[in-house]
Amino acid sequence: MINQDFIQTLSRKAADLFPAAGKARSKVEAELQALLQQSLARLPVVSREELAAQQAVLERANQKIAQLEQQLAELEKRL
Repeated sequence: MINQDFIQTLSRKAADLFPAAGKARSKVEAELQALLQQSLARLPVVSREELAAQQAVLERANQKIAQLEQQLAELEKRL
């Protein structure tokens, strides 16, 4: 779900913040990448497809609510 290139780029940039790491830079970068993957895996994220499907359901529900509100208003006028 999370783009691996994004994680690699982010961990590389984070490793750049530690220039004193020198030879250990690749190890620092690998550790940061593993930490990022673990942290991002725990986030409650959904795919774009799931989001689009839920948006469609919500839109239909909103339309139905508007329709029912209109019907209720018409019925209240009759009383």
